[in-house]
Amino acid sequence: MKLLYVAARWDPQNPDSGSGVNYNAYMELKDRMDDVRIVGPFQSDLTLLERGVRKIFERPGKRRLIKFYPSYLRHSNRTVQEVMDEYEPDVIFSKSSVPLVNVELNAPLVYMCDSTVKWTVDNWPLFSPLGLKMMEKWEAKVIRKATHIITFSHANAEVLRDYYHIPGERITVHPIPSSLPHKEDDFQPNPLIAGEKLKLLLVGKEFHRKGVDIAIGTARGLNELGIPTELRVVGQDNENSENITFLGLMSKNDPVQQKAYMDNYRWAHFLLFPSRFDAAGIVPSEAAGFGVPTITNEAGGIATTVKDKVSGVVLPKHSPAAEYIRVIQYYLAHPDEYDGLRRSTYARYLSELNWHVLGDQISSIINQVTAH
Repeated sequence: MKLLYVAARWDPQNPDSGSGVNYNAYMELKDRMDDVRIVGPFQSDLTLLERGVRKIFERPGKRRLIKFYPSYLRHSNRTVQEVMDEYEPDVIFSKSSVPLVNVELNAPLVYMCDSTVKWTVDNWPLFSPLGLKMMEKWEAKVIRKATHIITFSHANAEVLRDYYHIPGERITVHPIPSSLPHKEDDFQPNPLIAGEKLKLLLVGKEFHRKGVDIAIGTARGLNELGIPTELRVVGQDNENSENITFLGLMSKNDPVQQKAYMDNYRWAHFLLFPSRFDAAGIVPSEAAGFGVPTITNEAGGIATTVKDKVSGVVLPKHSPAAEYIRVIQYYLAHPDEYDGLRRSTYARYLSELNWHVLGDQISSIINQVTAH
């Protein structure tokens, strides 16, 4: 079977490109398909007019005008159409809608959509109203063309059904898997012991959206209560303070940095994920591969990635630091329940939160859409 993998910004052959979702999807498909060809990724080469528009409207501290400019759409669509017509695939797979907006498909499309533009508009609008309106129009065309849609949250699936009127049988919800190469011995005992240091981890690149301030408030609040606590923040550079360490970005493509990155999960008792919006959030799945439970909230689609009382605790949307402290205090008082939560967290990684399981599901979907 011939599969055309359509990329946009992120290179499916580079594990450091984006969150690693494109890379892992490509690796799973490559193992299961007879022939996989990649078209893309595409670089943004703005026209003179677009550069002028961007200079006028995109200022520091303001929302970006648009994620992809029309020239990007035109170039990517033209290239995809040419490659598709020459290659004549049996099936098309993409995690991005932009390169497919005006392409006339000659095969079924399996579209992996972690967050629709409509859902983003309602929850965390990163772009200008005009830009969002254009992008929503573009994406809607691809959603309607898709034979099957895979999404990482029940919340986004609801938007696909209710707003875009996609029948439920054309939608598959699967929690986003870990992007790390876990091993069986990654699950090791790490008990909570009263009086010993509590180890908290946050992984994320954006201070405000990822709720780093809430995590800091949690660590400081616990120390003020006499509970010795250390917080590590991976993915950002900032000024360290007592019991709070910023470790910066780490490459998953470099063996030394990858090991250092994974060692933070081996070290932690809890992953804190107080994000103010995330379409899915990949790091709770990474943590699950080490049996590390996540404490998070219902913002965006995180409640699909983290199953409450199974692979962590899901608090009400935008909960303050006091709620995270309350959960941690409970498990400190009930160490046996913490150990049980670690075990169920790891069991969920094995059953759902790894790419081999999702790869099997994508393969099954491809077989279904190409059988008709």
